[in-house]
Amino acid sequence: MKEPLGDYLAEFTGAQTAAEYVIDRLPTLLATPTDRFELATIVRNSAFNTALRYLMAPPISEDDLDTVMCRSVNGTAIRKDQQFAEELVELIRQTIDPKRFPWIAAGTVPTAEELDFAKRATTVIATCQRVLTKRRGDERGELEGAIVRLLDALGFTRVPTPRTPIMHAEDLPKAGEYMVAATLGHDNGDCIIGLYDRRRLALECKSSNSEINSRKRLNKEVIKDAENWNLQFGAQVLTAAALRGVYKPEYVQDAQRTPIMIIWEHRLEDLKDFINSTKS
Repeated sequence: MKEPLGDYLAEFTGAQTAAEYVIDRLPTLLATPTDRFELATIVRNSAFNTALRYLMAPPISEDDLDTVMCRSVNGTAIRKDQQFAEELVELIRQTIDPKRFPWIAAGTVPTAEELDFAKRATTVIATCQRVLTKRRGDERGELEGAIVRLLDALGFTRVPTPRTPIMHAEDLPKAGEYMVAATLGHDNGDCIIGLYDRRRLALECKSSNSEINSRKRLNKEVIKDAENWNLQFGAQVLTAAALRGVYKPEYVQDAQRTPIMIIWEHRLEDLKDFINSTKS
């Protein structure tokens, strides 16, 4: 309830401009042959690219679009390859939302009311997704920041994160050190802490806004990482999850059987107490 309406309104303006631009150019985009230069201009612009992908039902992410097209979808590739441009436009024709764009399948000219509805609906869809994505990133970032401040207050030293995955224990932070956003083996850890007893604590920061979502964030993502780290590094690497938001109690209990430790954002002193306990 405390989240500002300003975030939504700020995102809405940009999404509306992009949706209007792309939808106004649909006759050109869907014409035969495809104008690959116009299509490349849209794909190259981040806001226009989002609007283009949100014409589809359901909307498709950049990664999924690359997967479906079997190559990276970017402006340079489209400008150079007419066939690639034609294939992308054909995908749009096949997946464009029939509820927002009924005139496409009917082969008619849209009315002013139909165009206005399509533009507003596309704007709302893109805006909502952007705000939700930004919120998750902000929440996770705030949690990571709180943990970093705690470690700094404890006198820990932040060390550079290697550019390549850490495959050997000797490359992990030493006692009293930590690093952020490191890849251990094949999995990413948000914060790797060198405990005083020479063990390391791999900490994952997770934010969830529903019980259902909490299962994915905790029981699938963190447990998978914990199992992989245990196989590669053994008992010298412990796994913990720092949690923010809504989690179903039984999912938290299940996760602890892996085992992993649970740290709550509103009780970060538990992390402090655990770190200090490793001195002995």
